[in-house]
Amino acid sequence: MDALNARSTPAPLSPSGATTRWERIGGAFFRARSVTPIGILAAALLWPTPGGLTAARLAGAAALLVAGEALRLWAVGVAGKLTRTRGSNVKGLVTSGPFGFVRNPLYLGNFAIAGGVAVLSKVGWLLWAMPLLFALQYAAIVAWEERVLAQAFGEAYDDYRRGVRRWVPSPRRYRGAAGPAWAAGIAWRSERDTLVGLAAVVALLVVKHLAAHGSIAAFWLGAARALGMAR
Repeated sequence: MDALNARSTPAPLSPSGATTRWERIGGAFFRARSVTPIGILAAALLWPTPGGLTAARLAGAAALLVAGEALRLWAVGVAGKLTRTRGSNVKGLVTSGPFGFVRNPLYLGNFAIAGGVAVLSKVGWLLWAMPLLFALQYAAIVAWEERVLAQAFGEAYDDYRRGVRRWVPSPRRYRGAAGPAWAAGIAWRSERDTLVGLAAVVALLVVKHLAAHGSIAAFWLGAARALGMAR
């Protein structure tokens, strides 16, 4: 049975059905995954930092933020509302789009975005604390999700898991990739709140740095230099 056929035959699994404590922790993390980044955001916004924003830091943060959000847009444009599910009643096994190259593109996108926020914040300890926090959270979440998907889709998911790595993208697309094509409307509607929130965080971080260490003129000059528009 291929992944496309499996889309119509899910078998829901409740979090309490997970066989290990680690998987149950993962289920709890999954349901709270929109809340756990609040600590990182609070630290980025409130922790005092030295110096101002350099063009190099601005460019590095922008690269991570854009890459992470682009990956999320690609993923949600394929998976649609399935990415917003808060429980285990999954409706389909998505293996098209970025899911044909890596099993967890949304989480990789989140990791890149969090890294961009950490770089822009200039809070030094976030650069090591954030990867540790995300590694713990996503390791548990993925353990839970894999049990859910294995029970829901059986052989189709086992084949997909053997053909696509969990975190490191493959150079070739999964041979059994099947599912909807990327839909721009779905992607933008699904990510609207995320984009608004991300824009607000970036704006607040910029205001924080300007208020504490710089001037508006110096900031825009640095931004222009980062984009190659000024010397």
